[in-house]
Amino acid sequence: TLPPNLQRPVPPRVEVTPSNPKPQAAAQQAELPQAKVVTSVETAPTAAQTERASDAFAAQEALQMLSGWASRFASGAGSPPESDALRVGQACAPQEAAPEIGDWEDDASVVRQTKEKNCGAAVAVMLGNEKGTGKTQGASDTEKMDALDSRFTDGDGTTPIELSNMLANQGVKVTESSSKLDKGVLDNALSRDGKAAVLVDSAKVDPKAKGDEKGQAHWVTVEGKDDQGRYKVKDPSTGKSVKMDADKLSDAVDTSLREHKTGGMVIVEGANGASEADIVGESNAKVATLANEEGGGSRAMANFGRESS
Repeated sequence: TLPPNLQRPVPPRVEVTPSNPKPQAAAQQAELPQAKVVTSVETAPTAAQTERASDAFAAQEALQMLSGWASRFASGAGSPPESDALRVGQACAPQEAAPEIGDWEDDASVVRQTKEKNCGAAVAVMLGNEKGTGKTQGASDTEKMDALDSRFTDGDGTTPIELSNMLANQGVKVTESSSKLDKGVLDNALSRDGKAAVLVDSAKVDPKAKGDEKGQAHWVTVEGKDDQGRYKVKDPSTGKSVKMDADKLSDAVDTSLREHKTGGMVIVEGANGASEADIVGESNAKVATLANEEGGGSRAMANFGRESS
């Protein structure tokens, strides 16, 4: 029940309707004096009438509130009512997917691949421009990509061994490799101005890719970190760079290894004027485990061990 200060009698009122058009008949039906009947043409309400109507509305609202709280506490063992706005996973609430990786950024240093399956050659040219002899060569980036692809591959992608040969041609040597993303090794290399070629699932480095979308084995480079500790990944398929944390980049490598039977990272640095033949012997030994993993880098497994986008 309501406190006494909220209890005010609200006199009944009868409204004239088309089925009961006459005030006198309406009054007799409700057993009220005719003066208490509201006719279809009614004067403006008095202050007292307005106050009574307001009090009645407030009383009704208070009753509903008390009833609602009582029922919620009765079923919730004393827990306060939960606002729908605070519940997680409501079907009617818009669900925004958390961003997987940072947006693409324009980067003039990214060499964009010119064919569907020559991202290995594009990565070799990029790293040659950064750490090797690429800048001193008289050919354009496109001409260098075409020459590398033609000389070292059969046009169906690039194995780790083939990438090693391309890098040697561009004055870059392999110092370490791993079939997974080794954060310690990668961070150490970047701290001394080294670079990395990383074999990933292409969908995992694409900000526009859907959740479980499958990509292809794909070479990218990692050439630094931002102030938030994210890796700067240069993607030859888009000609742009993207920022990725260690977990996302590691997942991109693991997915490539699981889905495409090849994946890993290759740490590189400048060869300091060594001959191509000398670089090849040293570098190929460093990537042999990557190239010879089951299905990885084997020419007999035509669809495995190669980047394909």
